[in-house]
Parts: sequence; structure tokens; C-alpha cells
Amino acid sequence: MSNKFEKYVEKHKLEFDVHTIDEASKLRLWGQIAPQLTKPTPKVIPLWQKPVFKVAATIVLLMGCTLFFTLYTSNINQNTIVNNELYDIDNHYKVLVNNQITLIKHNTHLTEEDRTEFLTLIDDLDQEYNKLKKELTLGINNQKIIEAIISNYRKKIKLMEDLLNRSYPINDTIDDEAITL
Repeated sequence: MSNKFEKYVEKHKLEFDVHTIDEASKLRLWGQIAPQLTKPTPKVIPLWQKPVFKVAATIVLLMGCTLFFTLYTSNINQNTIVNNELYDIDNHYKVLVNNQITLIKHNTHLTEEDRTEFLTLIDDLDQEYNKLKKELTLGINNQKIIEAIISNYRKKIKLMEDLLNRSYPINDTIDDEAITL
């Protein structure tokens, strides 16, 4: 049977070639078919028109607003506490630091080189203080940051006290006449 089929194909080979379609013909043919096709319209279910959806959306909106308001006010309260604590610490230590700086500036026993070296150390500590203050605004581990700020102030004061102690001449001679029993 395949023999007959092969003979038939060989005999009618040219007739098969008549029905080949070039690219332009395919596009023309598709252009005629496409408008005749009906597109199924998708089924749309308008959820916002249903009362259940409206109630659910209202509840979600109210819960979101409540949560936002609660977090916002608690963050403000926490920042207020931190700011008040930092304000008190700053006031206390700034008075001490300013007094020490005044003593150093008016000290006649210090050389200009000692003063400039001291001021560069204080500037470094001030830069560290500013970094700590910025970290404090982030609200992460505020207690440790406040302790670091206090430590920074204490370093400043310690440096100033050491500088002042070094600057005054040491009097090692003991006057025997001043000691009376």
C-alpha cells in the first residue's frame, strides 16, 4: 500500500506545490480570520460594591490608623524621655567642661603647644559626641549611647584635669618651720 501512495505523491507532486502560501498571503488570510473571532469577555466581580467588602475594608483601615497612631505617639514619648535625659546630662557636663576650658585658657603655666594639642583632643571628642548624638536619634539602644556620651564628657574632664595638674609647678620642699606639733 505504501508503494501506491508513493507513486501517487510522485505523480501529483506539482499539484501539491500550487497550494503553498507565501508569507504575505498568510498575513492576508489571518487578517480576514481575526475579525471574525469573538473574544470572550472576562467575568468581572466588583468586590468594592459588596457590603461585606466595604465593612472589611473599613475595619482594616481603622486598625491600620490605630496602629500607626499608637506607634507614632509611643515613639514621640520615648524620644521626649531620651531628649530630656540628654538635655539634663548636656547641661550638667557642659558647665563642668566650660569651667575647665576657662581655667586652661587662663593658665599661665601652659605653653601654646600644650593648649593647641589639648584643643585638638577636645575637637576629636566633640566629633565623637556628635556621632553619638546622631545615633541617639535612631532610637537603637539609647541607654548605651547615653552612657557613651557620659563617658565622652568624663574623658574631656579627665584630660583637662590632667593637663591642669601637669601645668602647675610641683613644690616638693617641705618647710620644717611650718610643721608644728
